[in-house]
Amino acid sequence: MANKKVLKVGLDSAAPFPMHSDYNTGNFEGFEVDLLRAITSHLNLEVEYEVSLWSTILEKLFKGELDLICSAVTVTASRQHILEFSNPYLYFRLCAVVSEQDTLTGLHHFKNKTIGVREATEAEKYVREQFPSNNIVYAVTNKELYRKLQAGKIDLLIDDSPIAGGFLQKNKKLKIGMFLPKTDSSYAIAMKKGDVQLKAQFNEAISLLKENGTYQNIYKKWFSETQF
Repeated sequence: MANKKVLKVGLDSAAPFPMHSDYNTGNFEGFEVDLLRAITSHLNLEVEYEVSLWSTILEKLFKGELDLICSAVTVTASRQHILEFSNPYLYFRLCAVVSEQDTLTGLHHFKNKTIGVREATEAEKYVREQFPSNNIVYAVTNKELYRKLQAGKIDLLIDDSPIAGGFLQKNKKLKIGMFLPKTDSSYAIAMKKGDVQLKAQFNEAISLLKENGTYQNIYKKWFSETQF
């Protein structure tokens, strides 16, 4: 039997649960882990992960040292110029997370608030555009971001709703204050520009997993409807 082709997959080291847990722990698991396992098993491919900072895995993908990135990558127009994307595997919105006792009913509530955000994310871009006069506090990892909110160093944080949901499952003192208007987004698997054959194979596999119910089972395992 011929050896299976190995796909080199980039993971963002600061990336969050429930998409995937820390690769270096004994129980590496999550929505993307299960999804990728199902896709590659269908395509008879093996996966080899490489964990690094987002900027590093992006650079390695450009150079062809990685085959793809499956790590909560938001599809944006500017990224589509430089990367190939599979069809989306998850739709979501940005949300504002606050302490349990706080309320947010609209964007007017953001006035004079200190907003926390993870750097180099779509959430950061949104905050800079929408709230240019607010005090913005940056974090390198999601964990650090949520810690700042718990410690009262920021008034609220803005994050992708699936990731916020993962953190809130473990933290009952925080809640989603509101979903942000006009921030409909999606995650997809990023590949090297021009890698259209792999993209077609992945799209076919994703469609099949949705048709046969595998996708829905993985989704139900990791998410609750309140997250979106």
